[in-house]
Parts: sequence; C-alpha cells; structure tokens
Amino acid sequence: MDSEHRHRAVLPAHVAALDGLRAVAVGLVVLTHAAYLTGFVNSGGFWGALLGRGDFGVALFFTLSGYLLHLGFLRAPGERLDIGTYLLRRAARVLPAYWVVLLVVCVAARPDARDVVLHALALQIYAPGSQIPSFSPAWSIATELSFYAVLPIAAALLHRVRRRNADAPLTLLTALLPLALACTWLAPSGDLRVDTPYERWLPARSASFLIGMILAEAVVRQSHPLARRLRAWMAAPGPVLALGAAVYALATTPVAGLLTLGIVSGWQLTTKMLLSCVFAAALLGPVVLGSRGWWTGWLSRPGVVWVGRISYGIFLWHVPVFVGLYAVTGVDVFSGGLAALLAIGVPITMALAAISFAWIEAPAIRWASLRRRSPAAGEQVEPQPPRSAAPPG
Repeated sequence: MDSEHRHRAVLPAHVAALDGLRAVAVGLVVLTHAAYLTGFVNSGGFWGALLGRGDFGVALFFTLSGYLLHLGFLRAPGERLDIGTYLLRRAARVLPAYWVVLLVVCVAARPDARDVVLHALALQIYAPGSQIPSFSPAWSIATELSFYAVLPIAAALLHRVRRRNADAPLTLLTALLPLALACTWLAPSGDLRVDTPYERWLPARSASFLIGMILAEAVVRQSHPLARRLRAWMAAPGPVLALGAAVYALATTPVAGLLTLGIVSGWQLTTKMLLSCVFAAALLGPVVLGSRGWWTGWLSRPGVVWVGRISYGIFLWHVPVFVGLYAVTGVDVFSGGLAALLAIGVPITMALAAISFAWIEAPAIRWASLRRRSPAAGEQVEPQPPRSAAPPG
C-alpha cells in the first residue's frame, strides 16, 4: 500500500462526538448572548464573567470548520480539488437557512436597506457600521464564508508541498500560527456602530481555523514529531480539558479585553485569540487524536449529538427569538431575568432550529449532493442527512 493510500486509511469516518462539540459551541454562544441581553454579564459576578466569555464558542466553531473541511480535502482521492462541488455544497449548507432567518428579521425589525443588502450578501463585516441588532451573530457567517473561499487555494498549495515532503504541510501550518496571531494584533478594534470591524475579518480570525487544519494534518501524518507529541498529550482528556477550563477562566480577566461590546487593544485581542485557540484545541484534540474515552463518549450521547446537528439553526435563531421576547413582553433589556429568558427562549429556538434543519437545511444539502456526481471535499467527513450533517461554524 503506497503512502497516499496508507494515510487515507487512517482517517476517521464522521465522528458523532464532533456534532456533540457543536452542541457545546452553540451552548456557549446562546448563554453569552442571554447573559449580555439580561445584564447578567455585569451583575452576575464570577458566573456572569464565565457566561460573558461564551464567545469562545465561535472560535470552537471556526476550529471545527478548519478541521472538518481541511480533512475533507485530505480524504479526497489523490487530494483532487473539485472546487465547483465544494463551493456548491458549502453554499447550500449555509445560505438558505441564513437567508430565511434574515428575511424574518427584516420583516420584524425593518432595518435600513443598505444593511439588508450587505447582510444578504454576507458582506456586513466589510462595511462600516453595518448592524442589524437582532441578527448580530451573523457576522461570523461572513467570516466563515471567506474561509470557505480561501481554503481550496490553501489546500492546493499544501498538496504541492506534500508531494515533495509529506511532513512539510504540518510543519508549515504550525509555523504560520505566530503570523496568524500577528494579524489579530494588527486588526484594530473599533466602535461597531460606526467603524469597519477589521477584527472580524478572516486574517484576524485565521488562527482558529488554522488550529483545526493543524489537527487535521496531525490525523493524517501520524509519524510527524508534532503529531506524535499531540497524540501523547491528548491520550488522557482530563488534563487537557482542565487546561481548556483554565485558559477559559483566564480569558474572563482583563488580559483578554472586555466581556461586553467595546474597544479593546491589539494585545488584548491577540491574548483572547491565543486563549481561544488553546481552548478549542483542548476540546477538539482528545476527540480526533486521543482514544475513545469519557469525553468522546459524553459528546456522542444521542441528545448531545441531536443538539449539535441542529446547532446551525440554534445559532441563527436564538438572538431573534430573545429580542422578539423582549419586544412582545415589553421588558427592558439589561434588566435581569436570565433564567426566564432561557426557559422561554431556548425551547422556542430549538423548535425553530429543528424545523429549519428538517425543512430547509437537509433538503438544501440533498439538492446540492445531486448536482454533481464527483466527490467533494468534506463529503466523506460530513455524511448527508438524515444520518448526519454537521452545521457550519
């Protein structure tokens, strides 16, 4: 068996625990937005600070995307890059549900036409002051789409490097991490109401995606010294998860900037990015590089996996639902009521997410899968519904 086939043979099939990790990520995002809207981030002391740093869930989503999609290119026969199929399926996975929620938000909130167009095209992060408050988490979809566009180019370049030296891609990606963090340092934070949010552009967020790509390469190139070291570290999930918890707690302090919206310095953004990368690697690493243990087992529980499978809908719907509840009840924002908001808003959000998955997301994926016959990057990693469909970050 030649090296190429041998490397493909060790690649894992879709792991249910990866859906479970999406449940963890979306749970963090929902909690942080609920804590922000109720004012609990500022009034809740230690627990408020923990919930306030739930934006690390976005970094975890980005890392999962980097891992799954790059691994998908590595799984493709001969690493053939079928760009058309790849882009079609990525668009089908993300855009239909995104547009439906945007339409509902626009009907209810009546934002400016400029902001509607920018959000519909997922270009809102490239324009100053483009905001639809009840659709605020959508900025990460714009960042995610830019990663989708860049990844095939990166994969093609890495394939050329790999043909000369099989170990080189993992070494190269690891060496690029400091550069990615430097990009975060150089991305100034500004006032989201009037400034262009450079800190949300792909270069500033590239370290999160890069961590996922590094883990994917480590799965492929098991003989690489770094891969062996990572496998040794990830063998026992307990210490690794403890590290993840420690850096998460550290990120609630001023070293990682504000827990709410505001302007932060470049070094705080960089510290936050570094800590979020360690956090994401600590959660994902034991699943893809370690042996099956209690962490992977818990993430693979049916209820957790189900939440992960509808997590994209949860991500899109939770803030519109929360804001809608405030509008209907007349309760003032930042006036407390975290438990009530979660008790009412989360079941509604999950119901809408389940409907979105069944009626919009899964049919769109099936439609895209019939457009082309050749396998696309990510196809073997993300089986098509109804068995599984891992939503984007």
